[in-house]
Amino acid sequence: KADLLSNLSHLAEPVQRTYPVPMEQLGQNYGYIVYSTTISGPRTGESLHIQEVHDRAQVFLDGVYQGVVERWDARPLQLDIPVGGAKLDIVVENMGRVNYGPKLSDCKGITEGVRMNNQFLFDWTIHPLSLDNLAAVPFEPTEEGNGIKNRPAFYRGEFAVDGAADTFVKLPGWTKGVVWINGFNLGRYWEQGPQVTLYVPGPLLQEGRNEIVILELHQAETLVVELVDAPDLG
Repeated sequence: KADLLSNLSHLAEPVQRTYPVPMEQLGQNYGYIVYSTTISGPRTGESLHIQEVHDRAQVFLDGVYQGVVERWDARPLQLDIPVGGAKLDIVVENMGRVNYGPKLSDCKGITEGVRMNNQFLFDWTIHPLSLDNLAAVPFEPTEEGNGIKNRPAFYRGEFAVDGAADTFVKLPGWTKGVVWINGFNLGRYWEQGPQVTLYVPGPLLQEGRNEIVILELHQAETLVVELVDAPDLG
């Protein structure tokens, strides 16, 4: 496994900005982007507002999960900041682009700003994560069992193939994320469905050893992946 927030320096060169900017302004078009800053304290019962997030943001305070802010549900999160201040991390997922109508120009990431009540936050460190090359992910051995709780993390495993053919990946107990087979981005999964399986074309597989990598954004009940012979489209 490899915790995403703990290994940002391995995954992307940081960019310093006074305020958060969309990923397109950093030369990125797809994937994820992480915004980090420090909030002074003490503050109690403050409201964190992420203005026009595109599309889904997970919020962490000193590494502890605080909640999700979504484009279609942009309600503020209530935060308590200790006396010495706290580090704020916001992981934003690009969930796809509108390809018609008045929102055809659809920038991704935090497109306006982040406020604590009515005060904008400044001095951001930004890590663009296009994830088009997973070679830099610093995997470490993990014990069998459950995944990391409420933190984005990469998981890597292997499976053997004897006679490559079309199959389908099923992720029972996983929450939301992306799957790669032998370095190929297979697609996204989400427990909300409706699709339950991801299609794996036979030519992606090779006789003998094959690699599967999963970026799980939340948590997995068990680190088990199934390869099944029929699709489940919900």
